Amino acid sequence: EKTDKQYITLQDSVIEGAVRMRPSILPGLLDAVRLNLNHQRRDIKLLEVGKVFAALSGEGNLPNERELFSLVVTGGEIQQGRVMAVREYDFYDAKGAVEAALDAVGLNTVEFTAADVKHFRKGQSASISVAEQNLGTIGRLIHAIASNYKFKQAVYVSDIDLQSVLEV
Repeated sequence: EKTDKQYITLQDSVIEGAVRMRPSILPGLLDAVRLNLNHQRRDIKLLEVGKVFAALSGEGNLPNERELFSLVVTGGEIQQGRVMAVREYDFYDAKGAVEAALDAVGLNTVEFTAADVKHFRKGQSASISVAEQNLGTIGRLIHAIASNYKFKQAVYVSDIDLQSVLEV
C-alpha cells in the first residue's frame, strides 16, 4: 500500500499538477511505449538515464537521490528490408541489452539470478549483480500493469542503479 510519505512533495512546482518528484523512471518509459503503440509502432527498444528520489531521508534530512539506467523492450525483431517481425522479443533480448550496456562500461561478469519482483511476472524476472553487488532488476511486466497501459504484447523492463555500477 502506498502512502504520501513515500513521495517527495514539492510546495511550489513549476509545472502545474507536477507536485511529486518521481520515485521511478518506469512510468515515463511506459507512457513512451504507449505513445509509440498508439502510432502503430509495435517494435520498440527505449532507454532512459535519469534521477529518481525516495522519501527516506539522506544526509541533512534531504531525500535520497539515485541515478537509474532503465530500458524497455517490446514487439519483435525487424530485419532490414522486411516489414514483418522475424520473431517476438523475449526476456533474453532484454537481458542481452543489459549485458551489452554493462559490458560497454567494463562490467563483463554480470550475473542474473531468478528473483520475485512485485511488478514482474513470476518466473520471468531476475536480479542483476556483479561481484555480489546488486545492480538492479529485469523482467516482464505483470498483467495488471500491462493492462493498465492497454499493452497487448509482452513488455520487458530493466532498472539499473548507476551509483551501484560505479561502486563495483
